[in-house]
Amino acid sequence: MKKYLQIQISRYSFITIVGFGLLFSIVTNSQEQKGIETQLLAAFTGLTVSDFAYPRVWWSSEQHANFKFSYRVRKNVFLEWQGEYDTYLIADVFKTPLLTKIYFADRLYLYTGIELEMERDKLKIDLPPPQLKFKNGWGYDIKSNFSLEVEHDLHFNKSVYGAYGTPSLLSVHGKFKF
Repeated sequence: MKKYLQIQISRYSFITIVGFGLLFSIVTNSQEQKGIETQLLAAFTGLTVSDFAYPRVWWSSEQHANFKFSYRVRKNVFLEWQGEYDTYLIADVFKTPLLTKIYFADRLYLYTGIELEMERDKLKIDLPPPQLKFKNGWGYDIKSNFSLEVEHDLHFNKSVYGAYGTPSLLSVHGKFKF
């Protein structure tokens, strides 16, 4: 008579293991393949388009969306137009930077450009006027779906409102596509 190894797993442990397995599968396969239309568009015109959005959910009225058009001018020079739309409790915010990105190595790049940030006041609390910024920084693509950037924003407008009250802002951030 053969003896078999028996392992007892509770229902919650099983759900947790399956959940982590699905999450691992999604993360490892994220943003690796592009549609044939995007590949053809990039091959013939040098133009790539990307976007994402977080929809409104039942517990929050916030919504976040982003798009990016990138045009290859030369082998290592790109022009990028981005747009970010965020809804919050007191205001809707739209940012649209126009950047020039220069790659000095396969993964290391510098960028510079301008950004216009506008807000729509929901609660009539007199938000600041549109803000004009000069942006520059550098970035490093660690993987095809993860990059780190150091960015400097120089605000041209004079304002006493929160983040706008500082004429200069240095930030470090990472971008993870999934």
